[in-house]
Amino acid sequence: MDVRHIVIQAEECVRPYLFPASAFLYVTNGNATVILDGNEHATKPFYMLHGGKNTRLDIIPTDESFHYYLIFYKASLPLSGKQHTLQQPDQPLPFHLQYGFIPYHPAILYEITERMLGEWNKPGRLERLYTKTLFYQFVYELLRQMDQQQVSIVRPNLASQLIRYMQEHYAKPLTRETLAHTFHYSVPYLSKYFRRETGASLIDYLIGIRMNKAVTLLQKTELSLQEVAASVGYADVSYFIRMFKKHTGVTPKQFKDKSGQVTKGSYRPILRLRSSIAPRKLRRYIDIRDDNHYQHSEKGDLRMYRSKLPVGITLLLCLTLLVSACSRPANTNGSTGSTQSPTVGAESNISNTTNGSSEMVTYSAVNGEVQIPKKPQRVVMVAGAFTGHLLALGLKPVGTGDESFNSYTEGKLDDVVNIGNDVPYEKIMELQPDLIVVWNDPETIEKLSKIAPTVAVEYGIPLREQLMDFGKMTGREEQAKAWIAEWDAKIAEYKPLVEQAVGDRTVSIFDTGSAKEFYAYGSFGRGGDIIYGEFDLKAPPIIQKEAIDSGKGWAKLSLELLPQYAGDYIFVSGWTGDESGDSVFEGPIWDNLPAVQNNHVYREESRGFVFSDPISLEAQLKFVVDSLTKTE
Repeated sequence: MDVRHIVIQAEECVRPYLFPASAFLYVTNGNATVILDGNEHATKPFYMLHGGKNTRLDIIPTDESFHYYLIFYKASLPLSGKQHTLQQPDQPLPFHLQYGFIPYHPAILYEITERMLGEWNKPGRLERLYTKTLFYQFVYELLRQMDQQQVSIVRPNLASQLIRYMQEHYAKPLTRETLAHTFHYSVPYLSKYFRRETGASLIDYLIGIRMNKAVTLLQKTELSLQEVAASVGYADVSYFIRMFKKHTGVTPKQFKDKSGQVTKGSYRPILRLRSSIAPRKLRRYIDIRDDNHYQHSEKGDLRMYRSKLPVGITLLLCLTLLVSACSRPANTNGSTGSTQSPTVGAESNISNTTNGSSEMVTYSAVNGEVQIPKKPQRVVMVAGAFTGHLLALGLKPVGTGDESFNSYTEGKLDDVVNIGNDVPYEKIMELQPDLIVVWNDPETIEKLSKIAPTVAVEYGIPLREQLMDFGKMTGREEQAKAWIAEWDAKIAEYKPLVEQAVGDRTVSIFDTGSAKEFYAYGSFGRGGDIIYGEFDLKAPPIIQKEAIDSGKGWAKLSLELLPQYAGDYIFVSGWTGDESGDSVFEGPIWDNLPAVQNNHVYREESRGFVFSDPISLEAQLKFVVDSLTKTE
């Protein structure tokens, strides 16, 4: 589709963009950090990368100049390939995969790429045909070298790509069928996958995007109701009004009449990921028309826009920030300042210290260096799966997500406000937090940072390390060390008892979302951090390979091979989805498993069983030990 040679200078500001088609990126000069959908590659000359359509590309040059080729192509499967894909819908197509490596023989690829660019820039159909033949040579040589080097492949983050696609094309008549066709998956697989990863259906998420866009248009433009409806994908104005009221609690006219202020508590943003097993790293594509820098030129080729900040403007911005900082009135009498509620956009309220210590410290978070109170007192846990870390330190949040409220935290969150599964900015503002803890979502972080200092956290950090991070974050490092010491003592006490009871026998952890979906877990919540992590118990070989050694933490399994996955002991977790999968755990195959016949199946339905925070682990530890050491 296009061949380009691009040069980036160190002073240029290169904005993120999405691949309009599958692409190869081939570095020829200079070093840079190249990020594909969040996967970082430290590139140098002759580094080769590949990403599928809708892959997000970020480039951070580390040299004075960075040179690379971009080769865009469109591919489709023959009929036999399509039939194979329908039979195995969870297998991504080869031109959707991501990988990066330095070929053993880069000169061959470099020569072909140079010839491709030369032919592409010549006018004429024969030259384009010749470019295509060179492209086939390029792909052949690349795959040959990849096979020799055994290059590892990364499956694309399909949920993130779906969200970005819907945010870019929300005004079009999207359906589950059109999305499945675009991404080359079956409708049932795509629907179940998206619900599992995000906690919402495809259509509900799309409607949420459209309603958010409609809110913005109603607030910031004078478009008529018909124009707003059409702009967000609704030809039927009556239907648009019904959907708007369903999602915001008011009609578009009422919303407009209230000067853009939605009735308190009525507006519900799109549901965030609700399953704690899924790292919430989805990058939401910001709807700026030129954010996707590849646009079609008049000749049908693709061109990229880049921006460059003049030195004068950069210096002016720095001077403005310096003057702003110096012009703040000094607090010489030790007063705590204004007690007014913070408002979005009022940057000075970030340093509001009425609720905690006035001393600020620099904390190194996932989202960078953040100025936070030395000992915060009013913490809002938007990332509710981490509330147990605060409780273990003796600190109760003033507000937390719905996922925090379960049988494991019963009695520990009295008087704590449940902020739900959304990010209710108005409710968070009313709580007057001096610190907000949130999943690593740049858009959400940017908005919440205008209310109070905001720290991002990520799932999957080892327990002791993450608790110490929370100790540093809250000025409670000694409490963190004390909890870890007590936890280590418990493990030292119980581990010999468990080892004696289990011996060399294997343990499996299962859950299921339907009669056709079946999952095994490693150290990824559901007691796995204790069973495989603390107690070092054995998993069946296939689970060890697919869920533990892979580093993924979980694996989707085939029901037909259930006897191979089933250990001598089986833990069954309550499913976090909407469909019941109880039928998996019944029938002749299940009944004939040794663990079932020996009464070594243990079910835990608590919502907290899926988490890996200290409070959840304390409850899981008791359940695991009692289950494995009970007298027959």
